[in-house]
Amino acid sequence: MIDPIAPRIDGIECLRTAIRTVPIPGAPPRLSKEGAAVGLAFLDIALRQNHIRRLTERLVLDEHRTARCITEVDISLGMLEQDQRDAARLYQELRSRGVVKHQAGQDPNGNAGGVMWVPVQLARRSHAPVDVIDGHGVKLPRLTQYETSRLIASAMYRLFRLILTSHPDVTDANATILRDFLYRLDEPRWLLQAALVTLMTERNKPAMLVPSKEPSKNAAGWAHREHALRILDQYSEALTEYIELLDLVINDYLLVVALDSAQDEHLLAFDTPLHIERRPRWQSLRQLRIGNGPYWIQYQTKLPAQLRAYHLVAQTHHGLVIDTMSLSTNADLAIVEGARRDLVSMAARMAKMNGGSDSPLSRSATTLEMEGIAQRISEVIRRRSWEASRANRTLSRRHLRQSFRLLRAAEEGSLSTFPQKALRRIPDELEDLQLERDFTVETEPPTSRAHVYWRRDPSRVDVGRSIDVISNIFIRDTTGYRPRNITSYVLSVVIITYVLACLRFNSIWPFNTLFNFDLAAEETQGIPAVPPEGIIAVLLLVPGFLYTRLHLPPPDSIAGQVRKVPRLVAYVTIAMAALTAAAVATTANPAILEIAFAGGVFVPLLAVAFMYLGSRAVLREHLPVTTDLPMWIRRASTSGPPPRQFLLRLWRWHRTLRVPDTKFSTQDDKGNSEDGQK
Repeated sequence: MIDPIAPRIDGIECLRTAIRTVPIPGAPPRLSKEGAAVGLAFLDIALRQNHIRRLTERLVLDEHRTARCITEVDISLGMLEQDQRDAARLYQELRSRGVVKHQAGQDPNGNAGGVMWVPVQLARRSHAPVDVIDGHGVKLPRLTQYETSRLIASAMYRLFRLILTSHPDVTDANATILRDFLYRLDEPRWLLQAALVTLMTERNKPAMLVPSKEPSKNAAGWAHREHALRILDQYSEALTEYIELLDLVINDYLLVVALDSAQDEHLLAFDTPLHIERRPRWQSLRQLRIGNGPYWIQYQTKLPAQLRAYHLVAQTHHGLVIDTMSLSTNADLAIVEGARRDLVSMAARMAKMNGGSDSPLSRSATTLEMEGIAQRISEVIRRRSWEASRANRTLSRRHLRQSFRLLRAAEEGSLSTFPQKALRRIPDELEDLQLERDFTVETEPPTSRAHVYWRRDPSRVDVGRSIDVISNIFIRDTTGYRPRNITSYVLSVVIITYVLACLRFNSIWPFNTLFNFDLAAEETQGIPAVPPEGIIAVLLLVPGFLYTRLHLPPPDSIAGQVRKVPRLVAYVTIAMAALTAAAVATTANPAILEIAFAGGVFVPLLAVAFMYLGSRAVLREHLPVTTDLPMWIRRASTSGPPPRQFLLRLWRWHRTLRVPDTKFSTQDDKGNSEDGQK
């Protein structure tokens, strides 16, 4: 289980707190250079994941706000670089204290026992044990968190020292604080090492930072603590990327397993903890929306930018089908942002060129740069057009008017005369439509198992550090769009209540006082009134007996959440029958009894009408519109004959879904998780 209230830890603040509170060591902590080299190589492998051919995540969705995520990785040891392979083998020698044991299963290169320790993933901090199994179902050995933490601590200090030794102040005679820290004073350096070891190896990391008082100048070791803190403050700009990496390694655990180096391909599987959002305080709108409609699950995760392929599989139990499943990433963020920056600078350059001060050579170079920008924009628009076609949509040219104008000018070779005013509008078009986000939708028939597949295009050379993934899963009950069994139940109870009212008042229209119709004159004579005890028994026993035959799913299941409004209608029907029975038992006033019987007849019918009108089903061919859907797919037109597009859009209109019924994520940067389950 993951701490339900723990936010994501700020690494640099934790390091400052540790420097203020950790005892100053009298000797340097045991951090070896070999361990630092292995730790840096492990971090490089875990962040780049160049040895993973495909990453598959399987979501098992059975209960409401509960899911199990099984991660499968296809590993190819041949894709590791030589220095990464050397580091993976070096750690095996370090574990055996330099003694290479020759066994029958060793690889042709003579490695110890043919074992290679390979990082698999940086997992979210969790104290639950993680079992990694191979393709044959055999559990694989893995490093303990203490062992990996020692390696990471050595790597982080080694990296910290390398950054500072490459700083220009090292050769500056006036920068005595840095030279003293690196070469002259031992205590501040040992203190930083001890603080890093404490942060990495402590099992119970702080859930929140408590402001600590500054150490007194008269305290023992105050000068050494102040020296280490001044290094962090004075060289914070040079340590920007180091601080980001520190946040990552403090919050995440490195999962390292032992693989047979004689075998190149490996298939591994393990459970990944999931974060669940907090329950909103007011869920009335969500409950009304979920009735008779799809159950919306939103899943978020982060992927390494160098990952080649990602496969997300969702599975539910029998009786439910995955109606629609989509996937959106920001893999093209670096490409689109770079094109926007180049367009802004190009517009400013063209403004200067209009003055006639530039040479023909400069104009030719500007035209070539414009062609490169147009080529990048054309590639992004092509991808979005193809992705829209898979969702039966057509990319809107009306919202990309200036962008298509630029592409047309590039084809005609008239970029040198492209209007500057139109060039300045293109970055706004790219930003408004969110073209940096791709979109994939599952197009197979609805079943209890669905999947979406994402693959990094080989042409995507400019990539960021990570890729944000958002997946929307819509689950529907297979019993049909309309809850017919609830309707039959309500009609049965209403008919029974109406018949009892007719027998009680000896009339085929027992509501003469409330509704004076002509049917009230047709009274049946000679039929004695039904005793109150019989009416009470029927109203209390029959609705409850019929309710037990509905076979409604449990309320905590996904099917129970989908049928929440029908269940509420059944509760209203039972409540009105009970109130009618109470009125019959307590009073003999005809006016009050007519009101009670009228409530038992008309209130359930109104509830059924509200159920049908207030919760419309989202058909599968209608792509559900959510707030996290890319704007370019939301504004895309529906495929079809042009004269019918407008009417088709009106017919298929439905409101925007804003709040998911359940939201899972593997990352929790904002600290708003409620709990996590495996």
